[in-house]
Amino acid sequence: MMLIGSDFNKKCEKLLLETEQISEQSCDASISVEELNENLGFDRNELRSYLEYLNDRKLIELLSIGGPLLYGHIRITKKGLQKALSLRDK
Repeated sequence: MMLIGSDFNKKCEKLLLETEQISEQSCDASISVEELNENLGFDRNELRSYLEYLNDRKLIELLSIGGPLLYGHIRITKKGLQKALSLRDK
């Protein structure tokens, strides 16, 4: 079982905000995980944990597996887009 703390949540928020920005607020955009992580600099295992958590919460959708970061592409969901926009408004 993974403990979810404030550092974990802050990094998930950063990841979600970066996803929203790259997608240009489109739920149809396929986003390269490698491109997504260029600005974030998370290691492979850390990134995998964040992506799986956000996927479980239905904030993103995992589209492909493969590549140096395990997951190849993701897509932000409508729920994820709404969450990211509410985070920006803080």
